[in-house]
Amino acid sequence: MPDFSYGTTGFEDRDLEAALDAIVAAGFNNAEILGQAPHLSEPPIGAKLTAFCKRLDARGICARTVHAPLKTHMLGAPEENWRRDNVAVFSGYLRFAGAVGASDVIIHTTPNPNTLVIAEDPRVPGRIRDAVRRSLDELIPVAGEAGTRILVENLPFRCSFPFMSMSELRPLVEDYSAAQLGLVIDTGHAWTAGLDPADEIRLAGPRLSGTHLQDVDGTAPNDQHWAPTQGDLDWGAILTALRDVQYTGPWTFEVCNPRHGETQDELACLVREVANQWVS
Repeated sequence: MPDFSYGTTGFEDRDLEAALDAIVAAGFNNAEILGQAPHLSEPPIGAKLTAFCKRLDARGICARTVHAPLKTHMLGAPEENWRRDNVAVFSGYLRFAGAVGASDVIIHTTPNPNTLVIAEDPRVPGRIRDAVRRSLDELIPVAGEAGTRILVENLPFRCSFPFMSMSELRPLVEDYSAAQLGLVIDTGHAWTAGLDPADEIRLAGPRLSGTHLQDVDGTAPNDQHWAPTQGDLDWGAILTALRDVQYTGPWTFEVCNPRHGETQDELACLVREVANQWVS
């Protein structure tokens, strides 16, 4: 049976403890923990980490994966001080992931061009490309020591920045061991960027180690993060592609927004029903 997991990002209306409770109530025993407010704004250490692990055990839930901070955090920060600060932040989340037994940490490669003042500078794509590799070279040893792995994700932006689709991400990860670095497919990101999720899965191939399963509108996709089957993606084709590449990683649902007025709790239960149908 697939290893189904639900992202706490689906419960940003409450704190992490309440989000984990809701995920368990919906029938999931795996979670992807969001590494930013209102959830894990900084990774716990020492006694706080021990207490956190005990609370996971008491719920019977596994922190299957960790999503590193978003927004201003990425591997390819085009300014060096910014990049170094991000590496320090990511290092803390990698150590946390290893301590709680999470197999993977998802980290974005590039900034959102809409939030970058210097996005139109023609030197920026090259700076991002260089920064991504330097950051990986610094972070992969940290992940190895922590006993976890870095996954880089396809992104929905339509611009000239590098490392946003599997056509560039797959060659990037091929330069590193599969035990150190892998890929995660976000189905909604793919379609929003004008790409077929099933094609992206096949391009990722054996280096695919994670999923963010979410649905979007077919003609006006905007990274909607709807529950699978509430949008227009071809889930039959997506599931076939996952089987074709012999995918064995977690089937993580990253569902945030209701399509028909559902509460966040109702969305999680709806997604659990979809997952049950996929294995029936």
